[in-house]
Amino acid sequence: MAFIESLLNKKAGEIAQLAPMFCVITDGPGHAVFNQVSVPEIKDKEKVVIILDHDIPAGSFASAQIQKELIQTAQEGDLKFIQSKGIGYYVMVNEAVKPGDVVVSCGEHNAVYGAVGALGLDLSDAEMAGVLKTGSLAFQVPETVAIRLTGALTAPATCKDFMLKLLGEVGKDGFGGKAVEFYGPALQALTLADKMTLCMLAGRTGAVTAFVNERSEAVNATEQREYALGAVEPVVALPGDLHTVEKIASLAKTPVEACFVGGCTGGSLEELRACAAILRSNRVATDTRLTIAPATNAVYLAAIDEGLIDIFIDCGAQILNPGCASCVTTSKGVVGDGETMLSASCYNYTGCNGTKDAKVFVSNATTVAASALAGHICIPNK
Repeated sequence: MAFIESLLNKKAGEIAQLAPMFCVITDGPGHAVFNQVSVPEIKDKEKVVIILDHDIPAGSFASAQIQKELIQTAQEGDLKFIQSKGIGYYVMVNEAVKPGDVVVSCGEHNAVYGAVGALGLDLSDAEMAGVLKTGSLAFQVPETVAIRLTGALTAPATCKDFMLKLLGEVGKDGFGGKAVEFYGPALQALTLADKMTLCMLAGRTGAVTAFVNERSEAVNATEQREYALGAVEPVVALPGDLHTVEKIASLAKTPVEACFVGGCTGGSLEELRACAAILRSNRVATDTRLTIAPATNAVYLAAIDEGLIDIFIDCGAQILNPGCASCVTTSKGVVGDGETMLSASCYNYTGCNGTKDAKVFVSNATTVAASALAGHICIPNK
């Protein structure tokens, strides 16, 4: 039986009536849901969590207005409100969500909750409004793609590289409408941040959700795949499309004016440690700027305690506050006409980090750090 079938006690194709434990609303996608539902209409107020994480502190008058309205709504309804803690997904995974929980929001990365055995679903504004009003959601249990992972990653390759390669292989709709379940012996050596990356980026294949299942050695699924992590190499997703991926060798010496370490797939403590090992006692290239944003306040404080922030400042990097930062165009770390950014985030659509004439490549965090020192795309230690 697939993990999602076991979790919901339903077979693929059957309808499950879900009662979400958390309905998360941020200042990003879905913030306008309160135009469709008023506070008195919310059935289970204790399950609503409002988080400011996309553009904090507000970098525009529009962002300030959005945040003001969300704060007022939280106050009016006595709703749980989180401000200035960092990326909402990270905060919820580390502080609130438990195995078996159902979490919904209008973001694109709710599959991340599968890293801790919870069901995360991306909803439209209208679907979220319906859940807020009724407290429930009718959900057709999807078929499952089971991905068995063996072996172990070899530095400088990371889980990010594996997932980018997978995205390039299956395309944006390759797992459309299905659940993705990762299992196999390789999971034992992966960190929570690694597992979050697996699930989060699995959602970019058209999958409904994703899970990490460390207990199963066999999964009864519609589709079976197997990958050896030892064969993974560092790769880069080309500007405009996460699903067009190249080995770094084919892009070596590509100049970069901006580098960003942070976001949902680049701001964990483990990634900051790995970057610090590369940046220590070095300087960012004169014609390149490097910005670094810890995923959460907890990660930021730990990075301070471990001396990582000192290393980043000494090498010439600029430290951003925890949150989405340069993942999307806000006031922080944007790029201009003709400039190229190498980002550890998971967005590279045209205009996501700056003007439409800018180009954004995506890689793992250590590739970003090494490239910031070189001034061009390169593999760490190469």
